[in-house]
Amino acid sequence: METRRIGTILAVLLTILYLAYIVAIPLGLVTHRLEVHEVALAAALLAGVWFAASPYFITDVSIGADGVSARLERAEAKQRVLEGELRALQVTLGGLVTKHEWNHLRRLSEEKQVLVRHREDGKLQQELERLDALGFLEPLDSQRGLNAIREDHGRPGEEFDLTRYVKITDAGLEYLGLREKL
Repeated sequence: METRRIGTILAVLLTILYLAYIVAIPLGLVTHRLEVHEVALAAALLAGVWFAASPYFITDVSIGADGVSARLERAEAKQRVLEGELRALQVTLGGLVTKHEWNHLRRLSEEKQVLVRHREDGKLQQELERLDALGFLEPLDSQRGLNAIREDHGRPGEEFDLTRYVKITDAGLEYLGLREKL
């Protein structure tokens, strides 16, 4: 924002000097007059300074039989759109998994041993199945899959090490990393 302010001040000063020169010519105050192409170049440079100080930027330039054309966009409008999309991604990533599922992923990525308790209501099993369906973790036993947990530790309240049954996938690690960044 500070750069734009300096650019605007510079553009105003150059405009005043340019207009002073143009006014001074008929008044006879200028002893050495610039040629037409030099005045045109100064006007083009002045227009460039004003454009640089503006909130627009060039997105596309084409030169053809019809002449030169440029497509301009407002930087602030595009930034607001990007900020809105970033916020949508934050909400999406934050709500993709529950806090309990996120805790399982986080612990599997950080801890060598992840002690959990088998629940009578089957919530742990549901959370793990959902994380498996999302591709964020995978069972170590390819034959029995996540059923190995129920078969080996089916009694409610029994504590066991989750790392003996599942591991976090690269996609799960990437999800954790993205969620932390956002």
